[in-house]
Amino acid sequence: MELEPFVFRQAGRLVASRGQGELSEDEGAAVNRFALRVLTADEYVTFALDLCNNQVDRHFSRFPEEELARIDGLVPGRPLMERHDLRGTLPRGRFFRSSLHRDGEVVSVRPEVYVMRTAENQDFIMNIEGGVYRETSIGFSFRLPECSVCGKDLRTCDHVPGRSYGEETCHFIMRDVLEVMEGSVVSSGSQGTGFVRGERSEDAVAALSQARDDFHRPIAVGSCALWARE
Repeated sequence: MELEPFVFRQAGRLVASRGQGELSEDEGAAVNRFALRVLTADEYVTFALDLCNNQVDRHFSRFPEEELARIDGLVPGRPLMERHDLRGTLPRGRFFRSSLHRDGEVVSVRPEVYVMRTAENQDFIMNIEGGVYRETSIGFSFRLPECSVCGKDLRTCDHVPGRSYGEETCHFIMRDVLEVMEGSVVSSGSQGTGFVRGERSEDAVAALSQARDDFHRPIAVGSCALWARE
């Protein structure tokens, strides 16, 4: 029997911002790939953020590096939302490029997003730059939760994530990523989060925080399970 894929919301971190008029020619070209007319640098602001990495999180799941590479390629063009609200609101921004970032053993997907400097977005941008909105989260689907103990589909084996089996604590490896639906700004994240000041930005506020996310119990959707991680 073929099992349905999972839909996940996994938290990440917002790591950097840039002020008005600081984009290079290459960055401007990357942004304008998604615009219907040529935008000037003073019409938008850009941010860089971490969406996910290769570490075991507090829910005992992790991405292997090859899946991070796939996610990195799927992120550009996807929307930046608030609180994973895909039904009630429109996007706040658009991811225009992405890269993999390595810091020792930690490998992260680090995309960049642009947000238009409209009156409606003024408070949203100010709260990000002021360090009030710091945590981010990714919405994605994947097909196979591989058990770290036996290598089988976690839904078909007897191992439980978080329990110890000998000297090994079970977690599941998220394989065969199918889609990245969006990235979101959320109230609380499961990974360490923080802003760093842009090289020439006077508005971005440097801050570091450690936070945990709100984890909602699985909701059955047919034979598929839905998690919301903010």
